[in-house]
Amino acid sequence: MSEMGDALARFIAEATGGPAEVSDIARIPGGFSYETWTARAKWCSGESRVVVRREPRGGVLEPYDATKEYRILKALAGTTVPVPRALWLDETGRVLGRRFYVMEFVEGEVPLPWDESISDEVRREMHCQFTDLLAELHTVEWHGLSLDFLGVPADPADPAALELDRCREVLDRVALRPYPLLQEILAWLDERRPRAPRLSLVHDDYRMGNFVWRDGRIVALLDWERAFVGDPMTDVAFTRLENLAGWCSVAGEMAARYTARSGIEVGEERVSYYSVLEQLKATLVGLTGLRAFADARTSDLRLVQIGEFAERAIAPLAAGIGVGR
Repeated sequence: MSEMGDALARFIAEATGGPAEVSDIARIPGGFSYETWTARAKWCSGESRVVVRREPRGGVLEPYDATKEYRILKALAGTTVPVPRALWLDETGRVLGRRFYVMEFVEGEVPLPWDESISDEVRREMHCQFTDLLAELHTVEWHGLSLDFLGVPADPADPAALELDRCREVLDRVALRPYPLLQEILAWLDERRPRAPRLSLVHDDYRMGNFVWRDGRIVALLDWERAFVGDPMTDVAFTRLENLAGWCSVAGEMAARYTARSGIEVGEERVSYYSVLEQLKATLVGLTGLRAFADARTSDLRLVQIGEFAERAIAPLAAGIGVGR
């Protein structure tokens, strides 16, 4: 930790053009993606508690690119979508051995679905704000925010095609054995690609556990590593995957609220389609972690558990859409 603090202080000093100090470094446990620490940083023009997010050697969201999340946070800083303030980025990987970025720490709680201490009144308010924030995100003018680097669908009305191409690339790269059922699911999805009336910036991990709650409001939306430009119904579908997203679903009354706030109609057929696609992507996340462990790029046994769970989920997913019989 002492060596890490010294390296970070030198990095911040070079980035800011003045002396810098780093103290109180602590690793944040949990999580399956970036390696994350908190620290206290002081530099020539400021002082703040900060978060350091470094690419892991292996994990569930490979390939990792710390520049992606940093650039998204920078782009959203001037919008109505609350995000942590991105401070500095090391694109070289030389400072801490792998690429990382530093963002400001956002004080507050990160609510989780199983927290029974949340009152009904607070739940209601949280659910409303969760829905309103998704409407804000999907109406952000991403065109003018230099977010084209995320990849823009060749046919704006057919964004699922690009997502399926990405899924095939992941499956080809991480599969430890043949998965014929996954190939059938991909074919089923390919045949039913919906037309989309618009494109939005999609978070793709929009759920409880990925926002900070303080003083009765959502003050920051976290974890942007899966974000892309696509059909906004992708996020709506993700919020309805109870095993992933929790009880803050954008459905029923909240779907109507989302439409009123965003002007975007909730297309239930598209939501159903993307529910299947998001389950497939969750399966590929698990298989990616399994491959990282098998290749000895990580020793985290949790990735084996996630991978085995993902494998068990393939057959029910196929059965649910009537393939593999």
